[in-house]
Amino acid sequence: MDLTKGNLFWKIPLFALPMALTSILQLLYTSVDLLSVNLWGGGGSSMSAVGSNGALINLLVTVFVSLSLGANVAIGNAKGAGHREHAQKVLHTSLLVAVVTGIIVGIFGAIFSPYFLQWMGTNASIIDNATTYLRIYFIGLPFLMIYNYCAQIMRALGDSRRPLYILIASGLVNVLFDWIFVRFCHWDVAGVAWATVLCEGVSAVLSWLVLALNKKGYIQFHWKEFRFDRESFFEILRIGLPAGFQGLAFSIPNVLIQSSLYTIGSETINGVTIDNNNIVAGSAASGNIEGYIYAMIDAVASACVAFVSQNYGAHNRSHIRKVFWYCQAWMMIFWVVTAGVCVGFGRQLLSIFVSDNPAKGIYQSQAIPAGYERLLVLALSYFLDGIMDVSSGYLRGMRYSTPPAIITLCGCTISRIIFLAWFFPANYFGGYFHTVGWLYAVFPISWVLTDLAYMVAILLITPRAFAKINEPHVVSEAVAIDSRDPNSHGGEA
Repeated sequence: MDLTKGNLFWKIPLFALPMALTSILQLLYTSVDLLSVNLWGGGGSSMSAVGSNGALINLLVTVFVSLSLGANVAIGNAKGAGHREHAQKVLHTSLLVAVVTGIIVGIFGAIFSPYFLQWMGTNASIIDNATTYLRIYFIGLPFLMIYNYCAQIMRALGDSRRPLYILIASGLVNVLFDWIFVRFCHWDVAGVAWATVLCEGVSAVLSWLVLALNKKGYIQFHWKEFRFDRESFFEILRIGLPAGFQGLAFSIPNVLIQSSLYTIGSETINGVTIDNNNIVAGSAASGNIEGYIYAMIDAVASACVAFVSQNYGAHNRSHIRKVFWYCQAWMMIFWVVTAGVCVGFGRQLLSIFVSDNPAKGIYQSQAIPAGYERLLVLALSYFLDGIMDVSSGYLRGMRYSTPPAIITLCGCTISRIIFLAWFFPANYFGGYFHTVGWLYAVFPISWVLTDLAYMVAILLITPRAFAKINEPHVVSEAVAIDSRDPNSHGGEA
């Protein structure tokens, strides 16, 4: 898909929907993991062990996976400007970065998994299973990194469908081996973790093959070119590292919020007294459902990056402005539909992920009300997060990656930490803010603050970004590109 021409309003959902379906399939496979251990493994306790790793995995992985956004923007700018040779260098350098960082972070995470979980204050009843899952998960991290980089490269070239097809194939592997490993091998949490590693391995190989066999594409992977290019590497870092820092800054308070949840001994919701085990189980189930809302919102934000980066490379100012407002409109449409379904059928959806397990102290009558309280707060306010993500993608597509990181640090990270440190503790303000509802309310409150900061930043940065379009080397300030390359304007991914 050419992201610089035609009716962009309708191209945006056509480009975003495959990405949304990709994320939704990933969530469905995660849901299958949870259902597998719930039905055939250790029940609610094992489900809590798997679900409790979510915030920590995001914290440790996000900063490195976010570097792939640097490759997305760099290649999108290069394609929009017709600089094929530079795009080739970015491709090969990106995949080398994916392999190296995947191995390093994977080893680091596998070694220190139990210490991370202890730091979070994970319940003693689930920490052994949680550690098992996390260690095995990190073994597959190099595969996850390769797939993410390849998918970002394809999307930068206007191809959002093949990452979806790859995930369908690899996800079926995940589902099959969940069934085999948990039901028949009785590996419980370890079984779903190994099934995830196999799934990630298949997705990495298939996505690499797409780029390696793409002879008619704009760029193609060649082993003889698989080497480090200093200029491309620093271009990726300039764009991707702030994005990684932004993800890290966003994830740190989420981990703290997860650990703070363990400090709530019990709470009365709708006349029902709910203990901590059920609060955590309900939260894990709700978080899984909320992921479907975020998948739609994030797909539009990712589309914004791809569309803006190509049009910025093509020096098309009017299209850049249109993309921002079109993406905000589609984000709201997607949010209304998904949030409406999740809130309207919330209790029924939660019952899929929570079942009675008296031996572990998990009861639907307690976990579902706890999960639904979280679902109401977050689902109904997720559009605020969408405004933030689309705004961030807009600035990043124009190669302004540091301002979003700073805004997120101030608006989300610092504000949430202040709440957790100064308001939430049980011995502060008579324990008024030490509730599940207030703990979740910190999300929309921080989103409002961040959205206001983004509006100011966009008004200030857009004129500067447009002024740079008139400068001769917008794609790479460090590399002189040979724009006379006869292949520089041909082909699609």
